[in-house]
Amino acid sequence: MSAALLGRQRFRLQGLRAWLGIGLLLCSASLSAQIAGTETAAIEPLERIMTTVRTFVLASLGDAATTATRIDIGQLDSRLRLARCAHLPTAQLAPGSRSLDNGTVNIRCTAPVTWSIFVPVRVEREVAAVVVTRPLSRQQVITAADVRLEATSSAQLANGYFDTPENVIGLQTKRALLPGQVLNDALLTPAKVVKRGQQVTLIVVTPGVTVQMKGEALEDGAVGQRIRVRNSTSKQIIEGEIEASGMVRLQL
Repeated sequence: MSAALLGRQRFRLQGLRAWLGIGLLLCSASLSAQIAGTETAAIEPLERIMTTVRTFVLASLGDAATTATRIDIGQLDSRLRLARCAHLPTAQLAPGSRSLDNGTVNIRCTAPVTWSIFVPVRVEREVAAVVVTRPLSRQQVITAADVRLEATSSAQLANGYFDTPENVIGLQTKRALLPGQVLNDALLTPAKVVKRGQQVTLIVVTPGVTVQMKGEALEDGAVGQRIRVRNSTSKQIIEGEIEASGMVRLQL
């Protein structure tokens, strides 16, 4: 074989080896890209979780959401790796969270694998709440002049509130209150219309007959409450229910 022919064959062999090397490199790079792409696609985007939380919060607020509503969603760890959900993850208020004002949203996925994550949220908005207009003493019965509606941040309403003054008028304070203080169930109690030792009218109603007599209240009571009373004539102690009139209807 001539030297020239041998040289051409060596050149072709080297070229083939070089081409195969490039081909293997490209194939390896393509495979790596596909694997990387698959891994990326298999991870649930954190943005979609955050969007799911926000959508749930807005839907839960409904008409209560206004331009003044502020929604703070807890940050997710950027290293979090959850399998991508085959559908949009579902959202619900986490057990133990009474409201979205300062609660937790549970985001769940069921396919292709099951996972669950809890995301803290804080919603702050203006709410019309009943507040005190002037200093009130303990056991004072509330009148219309004592309260008004005032725009209040929901962050201050964790203990509850009243949204109409009519709901508190006639109730009695449990302790002294200051102007601007938000009223809630823990601060109020039904007004006592009967005091212990007070002389009251006892009433017994039977079909076709109504009997009234005098008695002595043995304990304080509000309208609708049952208290013990002593019949002034017979000295018998019985129970009765206080009516709005202040009479005590006996249960015989």
